Amino acid sequence: MAATFELKTTPEQQFHFTLVDTDGIDLLIGGEYPSRQEAEQAISEVRTGSLMGHLIAAGKVPAGDSFFVIKNGGGEIIAKSQLFSSQMEFDSSLHQVKDNACVAEITDLTTGS
Repeated sequence: MAATFELKTTPEQQFHFTLVDTDGIDLLIGGEYPSRQEAEQAISEVRTGSLMGHLIAAGKVPAGDSFFVIKNGGGEIIAKSQLFSSQMEFDSSLHQVKDNACVAEITDLTTGS
C-alpha cells in the first residue's frame, strides 16, 4: 500500500488533507478550505508540485529542525511537512513525497459534508 491523501473536515466544517505513509505517519499537511472542491484542487496541485523541484522548498526553524513545503504554480504554500530533527528522516520523508504524492489515492474521511 502506497501513501494516501486523507481528506477530512474540521469541527468548523472546513476541508483539509494529509498525505500519510503506509505506517499512518503524516508526510504532508494541507491547509483548510471552505469546500471539498478546493481541497481536492489543492491535492491535485500537491501531486503536480511533488514532481517539480522548483515548487518544493526546504527550510529550518530557529531551533534547527528542518521542514519542507510544496507550493502551487503561483508560489503559495499548499502543504507542509512536519519538523525533522534528523537529516536522514527529512530526506526519507521528502523522498517518499516525491515518489508517492503524484499517484496517491484519496481516502475520503469526511462525515458526509
